[in-house]
Amino acid sequence: MFKFLQYLISLNTALLGKVRSAQLYDEALGFYTAKDYRSAFPLMKEAAELGSLPAMSILGSMYLLGRGVQENGNQALRWLKQAVDGGFEGAISVLGMAYATGSAGIPIDIPLARQMLTQAAQQGDQQSVRMLEMMDKGEGMFKNLRGAR
Repeated sequence: MFKFLQYLISLNTALLGKVRSAQLYDEALGFYTAKDYRSAFPLMKEAAELGSLPAMSILGSMYLLGRGVQENGNQALRWLKQAVDGGFEGAISVLGMAYATGSAGIPIDIPLARQMLTQAAQQGDQQSVRMLEMMDKGEGMFKNLRGAR
């Protein structure tokens, strides 16, 4: 009986964490959408720490672009990879773009960027399609990468 009660308490705690995570994410997303990144950041971080995959993805992009927080490539990679590993497909394109551009000091890795951008493009992400086209045509920041596959 005691183990069953422990199980119920554990389950209740997990469910409360998910509810809290969803509430924080919704509130953070409101600030983020309004471009109030400083207000969004602590809420997004807490939601991510509680396991929200969309929050992990946005938090990673906030670190990547310096929105509401100092740019930090290591933290960007940490959160984006966690979102991807958790199955959040929306983070794949952001991570691929980070490897393609070297934003926030992330080392450029064109083969890995291509792999991720191709996966995102196959899932319908038009921004990834465009970035792959730019890479293939050697446009913009990719003019020295022409033909790099």
